[in-house]
Amino acid sequence: MTKVLWGLVVVGLVSVVGCNPNNPGGPGATATNTNRVTTAEDSFTLSVPKLATTIKQGETKNITIGITRGNNFKEDVALKFENLPTGVKAEPSEPAIKHGDKEVSVALKAADDAAVGKFNVKVIGHPTKGTDGSSTFDLTVDKK
Repeated sequence: MTKVLWGLVVVGLVSVVGCNPNNPGGPGATATNTNRVTTAEDSFTLSVPKLATTIKQGETKNITIGITRGNNFKEDVALKFENLPTGVKAEPSEPAIKHGDKEVSVALKAADDAAVGKFNVKVIGHPTKGTDGSSTFDLTVDKK
């Protein structure tokens, strides 16, 4: 009975805290590696797909990258993707979330010979001034 109770506690904590590290950026960014961040007035956090994204070789899939801005954060944020599998590219190649926008759509395009497997992709947001912010999501590439 005790093991069952502890199992439920662990599951509850994972669902509350989440598994998606999110680092805030901007001039007021202070927290690191936490999914639950109180956004400072002049900082931002990025939101990425919460569930694993699956794409097949030769396929294109659109994802949305969102931003939560502190009340005083008015900067444009340029996005960069790290750890994309070989043969998968993001289009546009240099997406940005403009100061008045809340999100941007990005197409992930897998080549016919894209690397197959599970990957942890990092999205880095670079504001026009201040510290970079980042978030990660899981991407699975399947065979055709």
